[in-house]
This record gives sequence, C-alpha cells and structure tokens, in this order.
Amino acid sequence: MKIDLTGQTVLITGAAGGLGQAMAATFSEHGASLILSDLAMGKITEADQTFATTCDVTDAASVRAMIAAGVDRFGPIDIAVNNAGISGPHGKLTELSADDWSRLLAVNLTGLFNSLQAEIPAMRDHGRILNIASLAGISGAPGLAAYAATKHGVVGLTRSLAHELKRQKIRVNALCPSFTDTPMLDAMGLEKSRLHSPLNALGRFGTAQEMADAALWITSPANSFMTGQAITLDGGISAL
Repeated sequence: MKIDLTGQTVLITGAAGGLGQAMAATFSEHGASLILSDLAMGKITEADQTFATTCDVTDAASVRAMIAAGVDRFGPIDIAVNNAGISGPHGKLTELSADDWSRLLAVNLTGLFNSLQAEIPAMRDHGRILNIASLAGISGAPGLAAYAATKHGVVGLTRSLAHELKRQKIRVNALCPSFTDTPMLDAMGLEKSRLHSPLNALGRFGTAQEMADAALWITSPANSFMTGQAITLDGGISAL
C-alpha cells in the first residue's frame, strides 16, 4: 500500500524521544512537511520540510506559539500526533510523591489538553489526530498506577473528541503500545528481563519503528473509517 503525504502538514510533539524520532522520519519519508516540538530538541534540527522548535506542552502559551509558527511555515495541520509524555517513577502509589503525581498530570493530561485546544482550530477539515496512550491506558499497571491513570485519561479524551469533531470530519484515535525498546523504557527503572513474560506471545519488546509504522497507517487516508479507537500494539498481552 502506497501512502503519499506530499503537501500535508504533520505535527508531532515529543519529537526528540525514541518514538518521536521514528515517527518524524517515517512521516518525512512519505512526503509530509513536519512541525516538530519537544522540551529539549536534542538531535532534531530544522530542514527544508521541517520546522523544529522547543515547546513545553504544560504551558498553553508555548503550545499556541509553536503551532502558530508551524502553520505560518507550512499551512493548516493535516495530522497531529500528540506524543509528548512521561512515565514517572516505578513503585507503589502510596510511595509516589505529590510532586511526581502533579508532574504526570501536567505533562500527560494537561499537556494533551493544551495541545488539542491549539491544534483543532489550526486543523483542516478531514484532519487526523493520533494521541499516544499506552496499554496502561486500557488496563491496570501495577507499579505505574499514576501513569496508567493519565493514559486512561488520554483514551477518554480520544473517544470523546471523535464525536465532538464529527462535523469537521476529523478522525481521532489513540495508539496504545506496551513495552517498547526506547529510552523511556530505561527511564522507568524496570528490570527488562522481567518484562519478557509469558503474557507477551511474541516474546520481545516492540520497536519504535513498529509504532511509527502503525501511526502512519492509522492517520493515513487509507484508513478513513476508523475513529474513536484505542489501538493496542502489545505483542498479544491484551489477548489474555
């Protein structure tokens, strides 16, 4: 299946992380112009068809400025991938500090709220929004309960907006990866050897490229009848 995004503008938040970089490269390979943002841009640089800028999604003014500058460069948004997020520390909920709880809410939920509020008015009719949630957004996650709570919120926003935006024909879906081999997995402080459990039918981690390929298909014109869905890529964990 050939997916051609030439002439379309794709916004990706959290673009400097492992998943964000893979998605940026994949959308670019299919012809899209990119608006890329992150709190610290790292190796992401501006190019002919890429507008890259720092942005703090917890700051609504920062998000609005980033989107306004990107739209001024490439025109209205066709695809928005809301990927900015953090995992927080691994451990029991009773041991989580109030500061860590507040930070998770600020980035994973308020950050998404700020992004959506600025993106939707800047988006063309028939646009596509993909919110990056997690398997933890549709199941429990012992040791990451606060993270799971925020990702359940991401899925709830996704399903609600699919109907709120029906007049504009904007499709809204969520991608729910399980453990993916990116720096974020290392940041959780988990023992990787314990994650290859019998619950994972494929016996391995997902890759950033597999998630990027899924993001491309979910938001592509070829997938025109899907909205309000939370799509899991989890090696079969949710099948049990």
